[in-house]
Parts: sequence; structure tokens; C-alpha cells
Amino acid sequence: MSYTTFYLCLTFALEYIFFGVESYVPIGRIGQSSILIGNRIYYFGGITAVGASNDAFYLDLSQSFNVANPPWTQIPNIPFGSSWASVALDNSNNADIYLFGGMEYDVTTQKDSFKSFVYKFNVNSSSWNTPNVGGTAPSRRLEMKAISDNSGKIYIFGGAANFLVGAPTRTFPSDMITFNIAGPSWSINTAVNGLATYSATLLSNGIIVYVGGFGPFNGNNNVVILADISQIILFDTNSLTWSTKVCIDIN
Repeated sequence: MSYTTFYLCLTFALEYIFFGVESYVPIGRIGQSSILIGNRIYYFGGITAVGASNDAFYLDLSQSFNVANPPWTQIPNIPFGSSWASVALDNSNNADIYLFGGMEYDVTTQKDSFKSFVYKFNVNSSSWNTPNVGGTAPSRRLEMKAISDNSGKIYIFGGAANFLVGAPTRTFPSDMITFNIAGPSWSINTAVNGLATYSATLLSNGIIVYVGGFGPFNGNNNVVILADISQIILFDTNSLTWSTKVCIDIN
């Protein structure tokens, strides 16, 4: 080993011992997308103090850590600034994450730079690409949830459209988008009244449970009302049918 190499190695070792290695620390944000894969929670984009972010990173949960200094790990950036989008996993390989809709802004100019409704990130190769999808692409929207099942389909209900996604007026699409991973291809069917910012949970029997959110008041997109949380909306992915259950207080 040369003297120069030895000196550099020694310097690095001393810096590591006395000062530590500076870790990645994401700045505060809202409107980011997230998904749990194994022991990692992946995060994408969000709105920061400087606008729509293209940050992508994960939190490793495989070991305990100090909550004051979480072990964040940065991964390749999204190709654009993203916020209020939704992500879903290809359950057949646990490696492909699909990012749908939301804001697509140029990170430098913070102006709309829409190119596609869907992008794919592979956690193994740490690479982004834009799938070539058959069928008619959905209209742009944000504040919706994407739910993937075990048959290779991803379901995206409603959401909202406004100036952030290039819409001239605010609307709440009343449709159910189905993304067939194997194609890939789109199909779009009529759904119940439009809704945004709800929670969506897939049950083991194939029923998606939608709770809360907000939507138009009596069909008027200019007047927004919070959804009645006691009205539980159900979508059966087996029969492709909608139903509603009323939640009551058993006490």
C-alpha cells in the first residue's frame, strides 16, 4: 500500500470515528406517496417549502433505531416533482412499484410537465421507466388511492382534478380505473359518486373498503362536503359491483 493510499484510508477512518458519516435526512413535506414492501417503507415526492419534490427514499424497519435519527436511505429521484399521487405494488414480484397521477411538475421551474399517468420503479434495479399501456388513459387527477390485488390488477377510484393537474375547473371523477399489470392496459368503468382523500383497504375476500374523504355537495363541484364516515362504500373486485354499508354504534 502506498503512503498516499494509507493516508487517505486513515483520514477516512478517523473522520468516521470522530465525526460519523453524514446520513441522508429528508426535509419536511406533505402530499407524499408511500408503500410498505417487506421491512422497508418507500416514500415518493411531496410538497416541500420549495415546491413539488422529486425525492425518493426509504426507511428500513428491519432493526430498531433512534426515532430522533431514523435510518433514511435515498434512492434514484422520480423523473419529476410529484405530489398527491398514489403508489401500488405488483404483488407477483414485490419489486415493481407503480406511481399513478398526482402533480407532475418540473423541479426547476415548478411548472406542469405532464407526460404520463403512470410510472414504474423497480426496487431491485433502482430504475424508473414509463410503461407503454394499452387502452384509453384515465383523465388526470390527484388525491386518490391505488389498491393492488393478487390477480395482477390495480384499482384506482375517483380522486379530484383541479388546476394542479391542468383542469380548468374542479371535478371529482366518478369512475373506477383498472390497471392490468400483465398487459399492461387500462379499463375504466362508472363508479359511485366521485370522492377524494378517502382511505382504501383491500380485504382478504377481494372487497375494497372506502371510508371518509370529501366530494361535491349534491353534484356541485364548487361546493365540497366531507363524506359521511358512517356510510362505508364497498367495491367487490370479484363481481365488479358496488354496495354501501351503514356503520352503527353498537353501544
